Amino acid sequence: MSALEQKLIAWFQHPAIQCHNWAPGLFWHAEDARHPYGRLKIDPRELEVLFAALMQQPSECLAGLNAESAGRNEPVLRGDFLTANARRHELPLLTRIYPTRE
Repeated sequence: MSALEQKLIAWFQHPAIQCHNWAPGLFWHAEDARHPYGRLKIDPRELEVLFAALMQQPSECLAGLNAESAGRNEPVLRGDFLTANARRHELPLLTRIYPTRE
């Protein structure tokens, strides 16, 4: 598990995130009933930006997401979009991760 994934699990426990009553299954594939934080379903950088905005913490992924979307000439920078959604207490459509087959 990466440091970012560990950070997201810790941040998910924060009251600013818990007040939304989101189940872990919204963001993670559970390993089993006792381990709800298995493999992430969505881009961890997007989740980090969303959680950071809700917790009013600096985001380590915001600039990278904005740079990627600027490079693709998207009309709205992805990181800024996620931050704005969080400030309005909206849950945006997050980019889904599709597992690779081994």
